[in-house]
Amino acid sequence: MKAERLIKILLLLQHGQTVTTRRMAEELEVSERTIHRDMESLSAAGLPIYAEKGRTGGWRLVDHWKQKLSWLKEQEMLALFLPPAGKIIQDLHMDDGGEDRIQKLLLSLPEQSKKTAWNVWSRIYVDMGTWKDGQEEAGPELDVLKKAVMEDRKVQMIYEKADGTVTKGTICPLGLIAKANQWYVAALNDKGEYRSYKHARVKMVTGTEETFERPVDFHLASYWEESKKHFTRNLPTYAATLRVSPEAYPRLRFTGRFATLDGEGRAGADGWVDQSLSFNTEEEAIGFVTGFGSQVKVIKPEALIEKIKARAQGILDLYK
Repeated sequence: MKAERLIKILLLLQHGQTVTTRRMAEELEVSERTIHRDMESLSAAGLPIYAEKGRTGGWRLVDHWKQKLSWLKEQEMLALFLPPAGKIIQDLHMDDGGEDRIQKLLLSLPEQSKKTAWNVWSRIYVDMGTWKDGQEEAGPELDVLKKAVMEDRKVQMIYEKADGTVTKGTICPLGLIAKANQWYVAALNDKGEYRSYKHARVKMVTGTEETFERPVDFHLASYWEESKKHFTRNLPTYAATLRVSPEAYPRLRFTGRFATLDGEGRAGADGWVDQSLSFNTEEEAIGFVTGFGSQVKVIKPEALIEKIKARAQGILDLYK
């Protein structure tokens, strides 16, 4: 494990940039103390690594020093032939290259790997779109944000929050993230805080000529993964226990974003299963239960039972 970690550290450093201890620790999923010990081991082995101190400091190799550690393994080479997400390339207005790009890549492969690489390309397809046709295009705002991200330039943005309030301010865009068929921009706001903004809620964005200094220790993938964890931890939850018919119970496995099964259900002698679930809101729980009709019965909480009755009565009244 240590030997593999040391090689990964060298691969990070061979790009010629200064890499902070914090970023290395996050990238390799170890403590910063472990990184310091690893750097001592590399230095003791005679590798020309030195530390740069200060706010923008970190570790780097002596300029132009290279080691042949970057040869791709076969599985790594094959990963290059995974088809790209066409919608992402289209949104960013980048030339896909298609077959021409694949032919160029094939020329660089050993003969024994070419057939396998072509099989990967022809048997796997990545679709980032939705099931419905006519989905909205990314729009010109994404072009402005992309340019600002690549050039480290601030932008002025009008943004609508989830609660409907509209804010206006200046941000420093640090990266773009494609999540399913949605785009997000990771940025520093005018208070110096890291924030994620959903592209669909950007009402207007204007580029500026003012540049900013990109934080040395910012790593986009690590930031996004931590941001997702924080988001899910803080989602509201509404717990309920339902009694589900044997016919409907298998369908609970396909609840998607509407409900989360909490553990395994307990089946009774009649085959009906008592199952605990978590919803984001009470309203989602009401819609979920009524959607199953007579196949699902609420056990608790009592307040949900009364609201299901009221919803059912409302439906009956509608059809009188």
